[in-house]
Amino acid sequence: MAADAGLTIVIPLIVGLLVGVLEAFFVYEDENMTSGKDFLKDMWHGLIFSVVGVLAASNVPWLMENVIPEGFHGFLLVGDSGISLVVCIAITIFMLVKMVASHQIKGVSGNGFKEKFWHKLLIAVLVGFAPYYITHIRAPLEGVAAMFPSWLPL
Repeated sequence: MAADAGLTIVIPLIVGLLVGVLEAFFVYEDENMTSGKDFLKDMWHGLIFSVVGVLAASNVPWLMENVIPEGFHGFLLVGDSGISLVVCIAITIFMLVKMVASHQIKGVSGNGFKEKFWHKLLIAVLVGFAPYYITHIRAPLEGVAAMFPSWLPL
């Protein structure tokens, strides 16, 4: 397991915002929105869930080290990095179900969002499996993260 798994806030926040903007773009494209008002009104929900989901997924190593008893690590398929494959899959499934359900409820036309399934699947995977790819894009994001207050953990 990871030697010093700490809470991470700033980089997952940035990644969550980027994933949320990508989801907003997909919905905007699939719904053929013509008004910025519709876009802003309907996109905050996905943006918030993307940020919260990436924050949760990225802090799984901290949870594994500080909260989850070590006896569960084998069941949760915890790797050397402290990331749990089972938890990442659970977050991905939760996000996919949330998007499918919320998009059925209300769309711009009132008949539900018509977003393509592969768009929903891509966003769910980007949220749930964030800890796996954040390690590879961490270096370029640290420059942006430097603009945040120093008391927030990267």
